[in-house]
Amino acid sequence: MRNLKSAILATLVVAAWLISVAAVAARAADPLAVAAAIDKALAAAPAGKAAPSAAAAPSAKPAAEKPAAPPVAASNGEKPLPPPPMIQVTGRLIYRWDESPGVQVILVSDGFTVMTSKEQLTARDGCIWFDEEAGKKTGKATLGVYAETGVEFKDAAGKVEKFDSVYLVMEGAGRVKPHSDEPERPRLDGSELYLRAKKLRKEFLASGRRETPTGVVRPPEPGPKVPVPGVKEASVPKEISIIAQDDVRQVNFTSFVENGMRIGVWSGGVYVIYGDMDIASDNLVIWTPEEAVRRAAGANASEARPAQPKAPGAAPPEPKEPGATLPVPAAPATSASRRLAAEAYFEGHVRVNQARRTLQCGQMYYDFRQEKGLAVDTKIRTFSKLRNIPVYYYAKEVRQLAQGLFVGTDAHMTTCEFADPHYDVGSSKMTLTDLTPPRGETGEKPEYRRVRFAGEDVQARIRQTPVTWWPRLAGDVSEADTALRAIRIENRRNRGTGLVTQWHLMKLLGIEKEPEGFDLYLDADFWEKRGPALGVEGEYARENFYGEFFTYYIHDMGEDSRGEDDFEPPSENRYRATWRHRQYLPQNWELTLEFSKISDRNFLHEYFEREDETGKTQETLLYLKKQEKDQALTILASARLNQWQTQTEFFPQVEHRMIGRSFWKDHLTYFEDSQISMARFRPDKQGLLLYDPRAYLPAVEGVLRDSPATIIADTIHEVDLPLKAGVVNVVPFVEGRMTYFQHTLDGGSDFRLAAKEGVRASTQAWRVYDNVESDFWDLHRLRHVMTFDAAAYAAQVSTPSRELIPFDVTEAGTPLVEGVDGTGVVELGWRNRLQTRRGPEGQRVNVDWLTLDLEATFYSNREFPNIDIYGKRAFNHLRQLTDWKVTDVMSVWTDTNFNLDQGALDKFTIGATVTHTPRLSYSVGQRIIPDADSSITFISSDYQINEKWRVSFLEQFDWDRQQNAKSSVVLSRRLHRWIMRVRLDLEANKGESFVGLEFQPIGVPQIRLGG
Repeated sequence: MRNLKSAILATLVVAAWLISVAAVAARAADPLAVAAAIDKALAAAPAGKAAPSAAAAPSAKPAAEKPAAPPVAASNGEKPLPPPPMIQVTGRLIYRWDESPGVQVILVSDGFTVMTSKEQLTARDGCIWFDEEAGKKTGKATLGVYAETGVEFKDAAGKVEKFDSVYLVMEGAGRVKPHSDEPERPRLDGSELYLRAKKLRKEFLASGRRETPTGVVRPPEPGPKVPVPGVKEASVPKEISIIAQDDVRQVNFTSFVENGMRIGVWSGGVYVIYGDMDIASDNLVIWTPEEAVRRAAGANASEARPAQPKAPGAAPPEPKEPGATLPVPAAPATSASRRLAAEAYFEGHVRVNQARRTLQCGQMYYDFRQEKGLAVDTKIRTFSKLRNIPVYYYAKEVRQLAQGLFVGTDAHMTTCEFADPHYDVGSSKMTLTDLTPPRGETGEKPEYRRVRFAGEDVQARIRQTPVTWWPRLAGDVSEADTALRAIRIENRRNRGTGLVTQWHLMKLLGIEKEPEGFDLYLDADFWEKRGPALGVEGEYARENFYGEFFTYYIHDMGEDSRGEDDFEPPSENRYRATWRHRQYLPQNWELTLEFSKISDRNFLHEYFEREDETGKTQETLLYLKKQEKDQALTILASARLNQWQTQTEFFPQVEHRMIGRSFWKDHLTYFEDSQISMARFRPDKQGLLLYDPRAYLPAVEGVLRDSPATIIADTIHEVDLPLKAGVVNVVPFVEGRMTYFQHTLDGGSDFRLAAKEGVRASTQAWRVYDNVESDFWDLHRLRHVMTFDAAAYAAQVSTPSRELIPFDVTEAGTPLVEGVDGTGVVELGWRNRLQTRRGPEGQRVNVDWLTLDLEATFYSNREFPNIDIYGKRAFNHLRQLTDWKVTDVMSVWTDTNFNLDQGALDKFTIGATVTHTPRLSYSVGQRIIPDADSSITFISSDYQINEKWRVSFLEQFDWDRQQNAKSSVVLSRRLHRWIMRVRLDLEANKGESFVGLEFQPIGVPQIRLGG
């Protein structure tokens, strides 16, 4: 029935979409026609969308705290529905596992967001710990949250703080709901992200205090290195245990004394257990000094037991030989004999197991006193936790020189488990050092494993055919098995075919002792139309500092491109040098240093396109900060080195901030931000007019020259008064601002006054409908939760911002400082959640069946934003968002923005996503943006043909240009330890196309042979 229902609904959605496409095509010739398109990333599941924020406009304050809806008693006496889930966790990749009974860990990579009813945190990556069992009992979840890279935290009062990395506690009612773009994945407790988070959490919990986001915490080291273990001094024999392998084969034993040594011989298959190591072999010989044997026998004589009748398959009883710490009885195969052993020889199907490392060989000698050994024709199987794949080492002969230190001759290593590996890295001599930290004093297991290797005369081979050679190679197998870290073959219209590679610099140079905490890489590229390029980049982290740097140089012999335009670069010698450093100083001070020098304006766009579009602004600065509790003092000095950038220089800026200080018995909340600075605005005189003629309007053309050095003194003060009016939360607030500018656009000075006053309010209402029951729609009871929020404020200024020098957006004197330029703003929100229960009888869970949000924003003055040199617009508008989970496998969503000033549509999006089976999913949608002349239709599908074959398809059609915007087809085939992809990409907007064959080793995402 469900499949029939899904098919019917899918047919209806596709039919509606086809009708809309036909209507658009019929009106395509009409320049006023509005076509449909989508604004959703087709790969993202609609269930992962976060609820829209109440603050729609840039100048809006965050909404006041909304109380959680209490359970509502049902009229028929049934158990009421529990509150809706209030904690949303989203990201592109999510890993989840149980760290201990009741305690769950959620590791999130790429787009980390945590939202509760009161707080919100966003970052690139993060990790969460929470006690699921305690949450079920109390109805409240307490999360320990670690986040790093671009962290922003907003608390219940609307205060926003930014960090590089932070560990804090967040609380919310209800259960935790993770949403990811890709299927949820299992345990990943060996990643560097998890180890950094776990270390901070341990330090925090050990302090016995509740963490709050009052400052940036220091990032931990990737992991301490321990010295290479040395050879232990010869000592007394070690105690071992011997046990028969099974109860089928007959175990034979003899014992005799020769030259002062007690010699014991076992045959028939035994196990030897020594510490965390167990050794199995068909035959065993043990040597022990007779004197040590007699001393042990005397010390343990009181524990001797009479012999018992022999059992099949057990180690036979030994004569009253003083060689065992306990006399060896004839016992079942599971009974163990404890003995002293100095040396041992193992022969026949020898297998050594230790942690996740397994050694197999035909013969092995082992000295228990010095922990030395020799194995012949050896195969070692270990495991790369970072890659989640096995790693195999083969050697003609392996010597253990000390605990954790091995040397092999005629050795090679591979990730291929075949007896004759398809590919490997061979060496005439290879040294392996186990750098795994020892157990702590409490006996706890190490948090990570590290094995370092060093080889001489190293070759990378495919089917025994050498393809590369290094005289010496060293490295850490937790990172890579060879010096090669990444390789790609690409083809681009303006560069031609290119080979892009990245190498572990220390491994390439054969340096075994790399700088502690430093990871250094060499970039070596070659482009058919541009020439060779070289660069060095790296990351480093120690206890008191961390940072990164990038360098790159190319003697460029080609042309750059922007869109469909090609042009000569200003110079053939093109380069970049970027360095970012964070240092933690005594007394809660921290120092940030940044340096960036780039040859020309188009270099990043041409060679580092993603960083140019989404990366951090290139700056040269010195920044000091001291933060304690709710106060922070900062000092900033900056300079512009890249003449083609528009930036403000400060020499220096001193700023003090106070956030969320409560007074008058917590009835009032105070915010303050004051600064004094010497600033100079330096625009890009060519670039803004060349690439974006809208960037400068006549009102500010006077700043096309550098501004004079200007003294700026600025102070902002805000007071909030949280109140409760019945069921409504009301927060009146007032803000005052005073600013002095030594210079303005007309050459004079100005003392500017600004004020803002307003109020924010919110409330909730809900009702449960017990009589709603529909098998067709899969509805079992219905709850309607409504949230109303509103904000209204007005601002007044003594000097319009258009008369001021346009310093940086985040600094004083900005044309669009919140509430500046005399305006009034009203924001209204009405948010609806229709929730039901779905699932098998007795196992039903709450789901959001239908989400419908309406937001309206009105301005009393809409002219001032139109002079913003950063291209922002403001207009009265109405926004509507819908997310309808029709069935468990189908969702429909819309996003509409209507311009009330022009009475016209500003943006419209509609789409549907269907996960038909675990092997088949598809999406369809449209988006319309009239002002941008954008009308695009998206269709995508992903189909798992069988265990080995998979095909993905994407099509985007631009109705305004009457052409394909993008087409992509990817056919994947899983091979042994490899994935093969045949890829076809066409991008009409960029005038680029690609057809290629790509190979990627499983577990090594950095290496891709192909486009």
